[in-house]
Amino acid sequence: MASKSGKRLPTMALERSTISVVHWMVFPGPGSTRSTARGEAPAEYVLRTVEQVLKDPAFGALEVTRVKDPRVRRRIAELAAQHGKTLYFGAQPVQLLNEERWIPPTDLSSANEVARRQAVERILRCVDEAYEIGAARISLLSGQDPGESPSNRLRQEATEALVRSLAEICRYARERAEELGREPLMVVLELFDRRPERGFHNQLIGPSTEALAVARIVRAHLGHYNFGLLYDLAHMPLIQGPDGAPETPDAVRLLAPFLVHVHIGGTVLDPEDPLYGDSHVRLDHPKSVVKEEELAGFLAALMDIGYTGPIGIEVVPRPGELSEAVLESTRAFLEVARNRTDVNYSLGTFYWHTRRFFPEALWLLLTEARVRQSQRIDEAARNRRRPQAITPPDGKLLILAADHPARRVTAALDDPTALGDRMEYLGRVLRVLTSPLVDGVMATPDIVDDLLLVDYLLKDAGHDGLLDGRVVIGSMNRSGLAGVEYEMEDRITAFTPEAIHNRGLDGGKALLRIDPGRYSRYSIQTMSYVAQALNALRRYGLAAFVEILPVERVEGRYRVVMEPDEMIRAVGVASGLGEASDRTWIKIPYVRDFWRVARATTLPILLLGGEAQENPITILEDFERGMGEGPNVRGAMVGRNVLYPGRDDPRAVAEAISLIVHQGASANEAVRHLARNRGAEERYLMTRLLR
Repeated sequence: MASKSGKRLPTMALERSTISVVHWMVFPGPGSTRSTARGEAPAEYVLRTVEQVLKDPAFGALEVTRVKDPRVRRRIAELAAQHGKTLYFGAQPVQLLNEERWIPPTDLSSANEVARRQAVERILRCVDEAYEIGAARISLLSGQDPGESPSNRLRQEATEALVRSLAEICRYARERAEELGREPLMVVLELFDRRPERGFHNQLIGPSTEALAVARIVRAHLGHYNFGLLYDLAHMPLIQGPDGAPETPDAVRLLAPFLVHVHIGGTVLDPEDPLYGDSHVRLDHPKSVVKEEELAGFLAALMDIGYTGPIGIEVVPRPGELSEAVLESTRAFLEVARNRTDVNYSLGTFYWHTRRFFPEALWLLLTEARVRQSQRIDEAARNRRRPQAITPPDGKLLILAADHPARRVTAALDDPTALGDRMEYLGRVLRVLTSPLVDGVMATPDIVDDLLLVDYLLKDAGHDGLLDGRVVIGSMNRSGLAGVEYEMEDRITAFTPEAIHNRGLDGGKALLRIDPGRYSRYSIQTMSYVAQALNALRRYGLAAFVEILPVERVEGRYRVVMEPDEMIRAVGVASGLGEASDRTWIKIPYVRDFWRVARATTLPILLLGGEAQENPITILEDFERGMGEGPNVRGAMVGRNVLYPGRDDPRAVAEAISLIVHQGASANEAVRHLARNRGAEERYLMTRLLR
């Protein structure tokens, strides 16, 4: 699907990231031995499995380790070039196997300077081999944690040693690159656990906070910009933060400035299981604590930071398991997670700031016009070009609802008076109406007049108005004030049918809440008010929109009963209101078994959004389901979930809903459009009205 700008939408989350395979783990050797990690696997096995990955279009890179046969190394380089794929070199097996024996487990972080230099020399030989095969980066580990000590002295000494080692390796990598006339290797430090028990690696680095400190020194202070960090999802449950709890995807957000590589794999945390610890089982392994939800959370964090680096699949087949099957199952898990709506929805650093779209200067212009040019409101109403029909040709509608403050409803998320800031509220309403994908607006007289005045100002400045060709619906009964004792007696106190007709609007909206409890007589009175209003609208040839809600009183406040049986009963009441129903639409929330609710009437149904949520994913998914539950489900009339979608852009959220309503898009497709279009035309009003 393409956006309205013609740009191609992403096929899935993180599509700019190369998917790589950690060869020595996925293909450990014939019979699941560790010969590949030792660099001693048979040549035919190595080359067959290397070529198998390199020729697969699903993978853009291969991560290899030391290969002792120089002929095999040359052939690997040739195959990578032949298939146009990238190679990465992993030194971790070299360090963990420690064939040299004399290098202590503290490795690159050895406080003993002789041992540290020996460890560095070993990595420099790996750097040479990485250059030999044309690899783009080399990954390594820190060395064993020296453990607790008074004043944390041993770890401080080890960290200082590690920084020196990394600086020397980065410098050597750049010097060799200059000699070879190529880009320098990226030197990548991988984070491991710090747990001295079976199945774990007990490495100095370690917790993300400490990895971040090392990265800041090596790259930011010492200037080694060919240095970065590698975070492994399989290690996340094993790495403990300062509070002793396992790390979470927030570690990714913490490491963002230096994160250049990630791995995914499974982990077993059952101490009785032989695979306990850093076993890198497949993600669908029954004992893995890394499942689809954990993978999705990890990928969502990568999306948040704008990650574009490689994603390496690092899983190990167990005896009796085929490497190819284990690789494919993990790749399938990854594809499912990358296509999830919650993963594709990412705000990153984006936040919507209404003042950038509707600044104080425009507010001043509007309030001044309210005093000095109020007659222009009537003029704008007379000059508004009305739509030819109540719906576009597809018979569907997306209407912005902007009538909540008049009923004493001002809360959004955790702000009890968010909707009470009229400059903010009106700015968000105008923001939504700048999109051509929104069919119209339903509002109280004050908001409609504001919009008409803005329309006049735009046209007076030589531009198109926001209301021409759009459906404008007047909100009628607003006396059911939220939170008061007699809330259910909801009389016509805003637009009347006559005023809607005289204003040249296209229809009216009424609210009927059914309370079967002690205040039921007020619901019945409101029902009479609404029926009379519907009759009057019909006589004027105008559309009527009835929002019908079954409610119950809980602890002194009303809440909507979101049960299908109650909604079915309410829809039956709404369908029978008035002297005729030929111009009546029904507005209701999505509930489970919505197909049963939709079948309760032949009248067209619009979905409502309800209270504002932290992000629009739930409402998009509900609307996708709702639009498929019956031929009479014809769109949405939604307010707070569009106007106050957390940090997101109201216009982009409205457009996402429009794609679902008018184009039959999935919630996932709608989210991708949203992500691509948030913040578009932010200066729409300023460029037209501030000269």
